[in-house]
Amino acid sequence: MEGKRIIAVGAEAILYLEDWLGLTVLVKERVPKGYRRAELDNYIRKLRTINEARAMIRARKLGIPVPRIYDVDLVNMRIRMEYLRGTPLVKLITTGEVQPQVLNYLYTMGKYLGLLHGDGLVHGDPTPANALIVGDELYLIDFGLAEFLGRRPRNNDVRALYKLAIDLNVMLRSLEALRKDLSQRLFNEFFQGYSETLGAELASRAYQFMTRIRRMVRYAVR
Repeated sequence: MEGKRIIAVGAEAILYLEDWLGLTVLVKERVPKGYRRAELDNYIRKLRTINEARAMIRARKLGIPVPRIYDVDLVNMRIRMEYLRGTPLVKLITTGEVQPQVLNYLYTMGKYLGLLHGDGLVHGDPTPANALIVGDELYLIDFGLAEFLGRRPRNNDVRALYKLAIDLNVMLRSLEALRKDLSQRLFNEFFQGYSETLGAELASRAYQFMTRIRRMVRYAVR
């Protein structure tokens, strides 16, 4: 990665800054995995790169602030996107007393996830670590695990409700890990925003499925 300013190394991708056409851009590059057959590895990395770019484009069309995509390179499995200088929401939650503005950010994050779910798009990893405060605006980032359901979820669509519930559970578990003392209050703010954009009935059904998932997990680990 000579000449690249690496800022993070993840399980499936490297994030680095690059000077590209006069801009400083953030590049997410999915690196080959030696434990997979080359053909399968190439297929998986290409599919995930395409899905992530599509999810970010869809989110912007819904009015959700996400980094702009400048280029998608399916030969090298890279996405070049807008580099945002901001503060991760997780930092605001874990630093001292939670301020009222942080509760507003959680409410906003919930609204954004409700918009995604209402459009049949699951984020995959909706945690405060994947929300970035730029100025006073909240951006959603890292759509690497995004999944398309194909249509708006319905109250009797068990598969879709299960997917929505997993997103909710990921958020609640992250809050429990970050601030066990305030996790329910923080999640309530998030869920209020979520319900307002998704609709109270469908949000309630997703919450019920989340509760089932959490009960099954507790039972399994005993």
